[in-house]
Amino acid sequence: MAIEHLYLQGVRNLAPTTITPSPQINQIHGLNGSGKTSLLEAIYYLAYARSFRTHKHQNLIQSEQDLFTLFCKLGSSHEGGSHQLGIERNRSGERRIKLNGEWLKSAAELAGMLPVQLLDPGMFTLLEGSPQYRREYLDWGVFHVEQQFLNTWRDFKLAHKTRNALLKREQVSELETTIWHDKLASLAEAITIMRIEYIQALKPYFDHYMALLSPDIEVSLTFNQGWVKGRPYREVLDESWDTDRKQGFTQVGPQRADLRLRSGNALAVEKLSRGQQKMVVCALKLAQAKMYQDTTGCRSIFLVDDLGAELDINHRKALCGLLEDLKCQVFVTVVEEGQMAQCWSTDVQLTKFHVEHGTINQE
Repeated sequence: MAIEHLYLQGVRNLAPTTITPSPQINQIHGLNGSGKTSLLEAIYYLAYARSFRTHKHQNLIQSEQDLFTLFCKLGSSHEGGSHQLGIERNRSGERRIKLNGEWLKSAAELAGMLPVQLLDPGMFTLLEGSPQYRREYLDWGVFHVEQQFLNTWRDFKLAHKTRNALLKREQVSELETTIWHDKLASLAEAITIMRIEYIQALKPYFDHYMALLSPDIEVSLTFNQGWVKGRPYREVLDESWDTDRKQGFTQVGPQRADLRLRSGNALAVEKLSRGQQKMVVCALKLAQAKMYQDTTGCRSIFLVDDLGAELDINHRKALCGLLEDLKCQVFVTVVEEGQMAQCWSTDVQLTKFHVEHGTINQE
């Protein structure tokens, strides 16, 4: 889906805004601090009901406002018709989400409705950050291609929470541990199989984009499932019971899984330059979007913040060309309009916006 209309009010330094973006490329330029990233942040919030810049929702609300409001109309797709999506959140943390006139209790439906991929200066955390970031990347893909993943993961979290509670109790019956170990092991194995199958399917896409973006380097994907490979998780749970009781939580399992990227014998983050690392992350996101498109027939929306940062003109052109090839909607910010000279093809549907002191104007 593509965003046909976007309305926002009370977001950071941005004036109340209504824009009609291009279904393809939307280029947003303006000085640092003008509000370019805040526009991307608003779109991201519509997709995930959270920000990629802060964990404190109050930071998104203008100082003189009590709440912020976001609304978008999504274009029609093979899924049937157009959709209207709105989110409102106030300073006390109350959040209301409405989809096609119906209030939603959970934000989980948003990711499926608005599949957003983010490329920003903080994307290096995908390589150098904790395994949590790579699990989130991996599970985004699994969620979109495996219908049963979300419910399986929710059931696992409940079973995992229950086992952790049992670990802290003074007395636990053998029947209780058997029931929950059986359930937890079954769910863990199912999640791991889905993750492994997804990575296997993703690898050719990733290799393809790496060859186009950085043919001089080779990066491999490997998966750590969260416990010793080849060991049934049911056995691991039984054997780790005593040590887990001392720690007070379940130490191994799919909640500890990690997607590892290696260049030769070293981790990619330890061997590659910052520019090369950026190409690796771009290849990961492009691969995921392309696989999602081929699997579901739906296109992602790309948010690209500060495209010129740490990218030379050749890599900039290469990335823009690959984004065009996906035929998806793109919102890209740059400080100077000239940074994008000759990056887009002449026949692309390009809409330009200029942001100045929080005001967004279409050019």
